[in-house]
Amino acid sequence: MKTEWDVIVIGAGLAGLSAGATAAAGGADTVVLDTHPAGGRARTVAKGPYVFNMGAHALYLGGPGTKVLRSLGIEPDGAPSPFPRYKLLKDGGLHLMPSGPASIMRTKAMGAAAKAQFARLMGLLPAIRAHKLGGVTVDDWIADHNLRPDAEAVVRALIRLSTYTADTTEASADAVIRQLQIGARPGVVYLHGGWAQLIEGLARKVQVRTGYQATAVEPGARDVTVHTKDGVLHARRVVLAPGSPTATRALLPEDPGWSDLGRPVTAACLDLGVTRVPDPGYALSADEPLLAVTMSPPARQAPPGRAVVAALRYGATEADADRLSLDGHVARIGVRASDIEASRFLARMVVAASTPRASEGGLAGRPRVTDSGQANVYIAGDWVGPEGLLADASIASGHEAARQAVANLERAPALVA
Repeated sequence: MKTEWDVIVIGAGLAGLSAGATAAAGGADTVVLDTHPAGGRARTVAKGPYVFNMGAHALYLGGPGTKVLRSLGIEPDGAPSPFPRYKLLKDGGLHLMPSGPASIMRTKAMGAAAKAQFARLMGLLPAIRAHKLGGVTVDDWIADHNLRPDAEAVVRALIRLSTYTADTTEASADAVIRQLQIGARPGVVYLHGGWAQLIEGLARKVQVRTGYQATAVEPGARDVTVHTKDGVLHARRVVLAPGSPTATRALLPEDPGWSDLGRPVTAACLDLGVTRVPDPGYALSADEPLLAVTMSPPARQAPPGRAVVAALRYGATEADADRLSLDGHVARIGVRASDIEASRFLARMVVAASTPRASEGGLAGRPRVTDSGQANVYIAGDWVGPEGLLADASIASGHEAARQAVANLERAPALVA
């Protein structure tokens, strides 16, 4: 591999690939490096005829990530989430999911007074100015609405579904409300073939070299030296997207001075390939932090007549206990032990490097793409920048980091004969 580049991106997850594709589209000679195969937490795995994501994944059509993908010529191909078919586990029973005015009235998951409160809050949701609530915790925002216990339980279940966040004591309300808003309209899709379609689409836009482990970056007067276990590379600009604040700090020559970003968001995930489509197929729990959904169908990740089911416990605890809970929950959606043909259990998957914290100003308080503390070095990841959560934040920050890197990339004057 050549050693001189305009832009080197370290990390080939969604953030790094978005940065690489954006820089390449801007005319920069760009390479993306990673020790592992491209994809990060958006990788897929084939288990016989079944395609597994890393747990339950849905793409928010109204989020900043989809906007970036479309600007790069990538149109997500999938099927809408069948949210009205979801069942709500409440007080040990499966109930109609309150997803609209009619279902709110018909569900037995809440009493009449709680239904009125819930309907009012959902009606107000689109008009809430989320950006004004960066300094408010989710718990305080919920408390301000004086919800009855059964209405509050349903709201918290929907927050977990939208953000993967079970611990809301420090999480900022701005991020959670914005996620609820874009989840309600225009909604989400399950991607055909899994999230590999996004990884493959982005990787086609830029050179990607796997098997290269970066160990440090060293900014100099004219360029940035990238040290790898296979040698030294040079770039005019570098984007760091290795997946976490800790991994990013390890590559920098000095501590960048970021504030406390909090703990990672985790989940215990159970992915199943089953020989028949389960019924009812979907259950979000208001009793415990549990979810089980049939991803395929509607997405195409399994042969006709078969299905891929994803279940998770928001906030991984102890592996054996979490696995027992997930086995019980998939049984509630109609999965029998005899149906299971392929399986994978991820005892502790990091869903996001951190959740925006109210004490730091919410989304606006996260590190910016320019906050590496080093000249010509940018950062990206699901913990960076003022836009989005989860994949949305990764894609948006990668795009912005590369956009700024290329905008500041002074071109050498062309030689004229």
